[in-house]
Amino acid sequence: MLYALSSGHKIGLAVVGAAFIIFALVSGMVIPRYSPNFPGPRWRNVYILVCVGFFAAMLAAVLVFGKEKKEASAATATSAASSSSSASAAPSGNAANGKAVFTANGCGACHTFKPAGSSATVGPDLDKLASYAKQAKQPLAQFTSTSITDPNAYIQPGYPKGVMPQTFKSSLSATQLADLVAFLDKG
Repeated sequence: MLYALSSGHKIGLAVVGAAFIIFALVSGMVIPRYSPNFPGPRWRNVYILVCVGFFAAMLAAVLVFGKEKKEASAATATSAASSSSSASAAPSGNAANGKAVFTANGCGACHTFKPAGSSATVGPDLDKLASYAKQAKQPLAQFTSTSITDPNAYIQPGYPKGVMPQTFKSSLSATQLADLVAFLDKG
């Protein structure tokens, strides 16, 4: 998921996380070295409030910075609606998010795909998707989507049937599928 976040969101999470870690290290290791009775009865309540404050700030940062942009979610909702209204319509996903989906689902463990930096040979070479779609006599986006959701619908010659996981139709959301197809077709 971290790959799908914008740079600003990554920086925001990193800053809040770093502040939380620094506070924990200083209050747990540095201050007790000089004041063994830290925080003591006098500062105990203040220390507890600061701890709760840092905890709440970390939770808030994850909730705020972990969200997708509204524009991106609106675009993917539109692409999901357009892909469901017409089976031949090519879904328009976010290729950058598609790379994260590719990586998170371990696609590079079986497939060669230069944009993802993978060179495995268990499954077909995804750098040749356009030629595979022509062999199957299907539009590229439709071929790519079908190959992910129903991998036995067309088997590239030279590769065995049943090797590709059959679960991506249910485990990937419509948005993830559209993003993955956009990433693969762009490559």
